[in-house]
Amino acid sequence: MKTITINLKEIKPGKSTFQVSSTAEELELTDIEFKIIGSIQTEINIYKNRNNYEMEITSKFKMLLFCARCLNEFEKEFTEIDHFYLKEGFENINQENTFSEEDAYTIFFNDDIIDVSPLVREQVILSVPIKPLCSESCKVPDYKKEEELDPRWQKLLDLFKK
Repeated sequence: MKTITINLKEIKPGKSTFQVSSTAEELELTDIEFKIIGSIQTEINIYKNRNNYEMEITSKFKMLLFCARCLNEFEKEFTEIDHFYLKEGFENINQENTFSEEDAYTIFFNDDIIDVSPLVREQVILSVPIKPLCSESCKVPDYKKEEELDPRWQKLLDLFKK
């Protein structure tokens, strides 16, 4: 997998922006149920305040999906934005601490160089809808009456008529 690395030592206080273009092959997104059309455009904003880092990853891409209702192929554009907190050191896990929302978006690092390519890959995979629809008004195709109907399916067809 292609690595998208950022050296945190080179980040100056304030906002730093990086732009990266990746392909589905580079992020190992080719052997899954959807197809990426073109490239994945990613903008990474890192905000540094003293020794604290906050990172925002914005990815824009287009996917070829199959409609869950009519089964037609369609293209859909996505813009996904994720926020993370970067903290130096190891995660302190013990039974007495409560889990906060910030903890869910915290990435711990030991080296000054972090690889954000797994985060971009995850962002693309998690953006795929469970039931993609080509449009909100898409309907299930009508059954063609010319074809011979197996009598076992009649009760199911009667449910759609109601």
